[in-house]
Amino acid sequence: MSTLQLLEDLYARKVTFSDSELFRYREFAEQVVLTLLQEVQKQRRDGDPVIGSKPIGTGSAFEGVKVKPELEFDFMVPIQNNMDQIIFCDTDWNVPSRFGIVKTGSQPQAILHQASKWKKPGDFETKFCKHVSSYGLLLSAEKIRQWFQSLSDRTLPALRQIFPGSTFRFQQHGPARNLILTKDGKELNIDIVPAIKYENAFLVAKQCSSQIILPNEVTWRLSLSTSERDFFKEMKRILPYNSCHLKCLQILKYLRENDDQLYPSSQFTHGLQSYYLKTALFHLVMESPPQAWAAGCLEQRLREMIDYLIDRMVDGNIPHIFLGNQRHLRNPQWHLGVPLKFFRHTEANLLEDVKPDTMQQARLRLIQIRDNLDGILRQYLKEYLNGAESQSWCVVA
Repeated sequence: MSTLQLLEDLYARKVTFSDSELFRYREFAEQVVLTLLQEVQKQRRDGDPVIGSKPIGTGSAFEGVKVKPELEFDFMVPIQNNMDQIIFCDTDWNVPSRFGIVKTGSQPQAILHQASKWKKPGDFETKFCKHVSSYGLLLSAEKIRQWFQSLSDRTLPALRQIFPGSTFRFQQHGPARNLILTKDGKELNIDIVPAIKYENAFLVAKQCSSQIILPNEVTWRLSLSTSERDFFKEMKRILPYNSCHLKCLQILKYLRENDDQLYPSSQFTHGLQSYYLKTALFHLVMESPPQAWAAGCLEQRLREMIDYLIDRMVDGNIPHIFLGNQRHLRNPQWHLGVPLKFFRHTEANLLEDVKPDTMQQARLRLIQIRDNLDGILRQYLKEYLNGAESQSWCVVA
């Protein structure tokens, strides 16, 4: 059996959901989050930031690259407050790359008297802000996250009543409130994260984990996930019909997510994020002619993505697809709504916080996978291949 056939079999049998199955669960997840936000509005007090009622779906389930078996869905929930200014690293070197800070302040008296929207300036400042020398009041990502999670937790009784037959529980997961629920005996994992809109981008309540001059709690992670979602739509438009780009990414994601089954200490699984694989695809699509992604080129493109990651591990640098990527300035096709200022930022390196030893081990494992791709595919397909061989033997006998 050829490598291409092994890849196609793995994709069909192990990797991809049927469109109808994924749509059914995604639609249910959206209904649950809409209901949660309606209930959250009842918990919100005068003086709190305004919470949007329409969640924004992001990530692989909305990009068409979800991989079995986990049913995971990501949503951003826009919030509004009295922002004065959002500052990024291009104008302030104290702000880390890929993050921003939000300057805020007390509401003007004219607003304070409007339907008691704000009780008094001190309430908002104490509850949601942190005073930082030379900056004044900065909106705290940590306090916003804790506040939103507290409101979300109070919706559990309503969710159980509105969706009988399903179970619901919350747990902490990074900046998001992670809702775990069951439907038809299957577990759905939903991440809901508060976000602030900035032009066609968002700041999510995820703090910088590196040592910086600013307090970590006031840093907000820059998210261009809606533009990344649009990147997939643009690829579908310009690449050949039935192109292999989605299949290529999904198979590589599957290999990453399951590599620790074959190699328990795999730093491909534990040291590299799935986001790096998506970024690799974006870079390679931009650099390749469209016909390079024809359906029959799946093996070549998969190996190319693996080689790209191996080379990036040597350099210790995976450039962000948008931030600091000035090639986009020469090719408006790939702007995708991203504010032009972000292309002029200092180039953002996704590997800047990854330890060298982790990169080295991940690189060596990727080389092993590349050089023994057929054998690894056969291990994942072992039950199917053994069954096929048994049937063939019976026919011959």
